[in-house]
Amino acid sequence: MSANLAEKVTHYAALSEMGIIRFHEIASYSLRQDGADKDVLRVVYKRAKGSLLPHTRKYKFGRSMKTVIADGGTSRMEHTYEISPFLLKAVAELDELVADNQHEPVKPDNSDLKADLLSEINELKQLINVSISSENMGAVNTKLDSVRKHIAAL
Repeated sequence: MSANLAEKVTHYAALSEMGIIRFHEIASYSLRQDGADKDVLRVVYKRAKGSLLPHTRKYKFGRSMKTVIADGGTSRMEHTYEISPFLLKAVAELDELVADNQHEPVKPDNSDLKADLLSEINELKQLINVSISSENMGAVNTKLDSVRKHIAAL
C-alpha cells in the first residue's frame, strides 16, 4: 500500500471500514430513508471507460429506536428512530471527498509514463550505439518522435 493511500485510509476511516479504497473515483452520493428504520447510502463512482468495477454501490444502515415521553402530563411514549452516528461520519467524509474531487482533476499516474519514457530512451541509446547507417536513421527518428510525444504528455 502506498504512503498516499495509507494516509487517505486513516483520514477517511469510516469509508475505509465500508470497503471503499478508490477515494479519487467518487463522483457523488445520495442518501435516502427506506422505511422508518433504515437508510440507504448510494455512492456513485467515475470509472474509466471499459472498467469492470461497478459505477454505483449501495450501503444500508439501520436506525436505532429511541423511546421518548410524548407528553409531560401523560405516560404516553413515542418511538423515534435516529440516524446511525457511523452513517453521519461517512456522509461528512463523502462531503469532503466530493468537494475535493470536483475541484481537483484526477492526475494520471506518471510513474508508468516515466517508465515507458525511460525504456524508449534506452532503446534509442542502443540503436545509436549499434551504428547509424542510412537504414537505422529512420528508426532513430521514429524513436525520437515517440520520446518527444511522451515528454509533451508530462
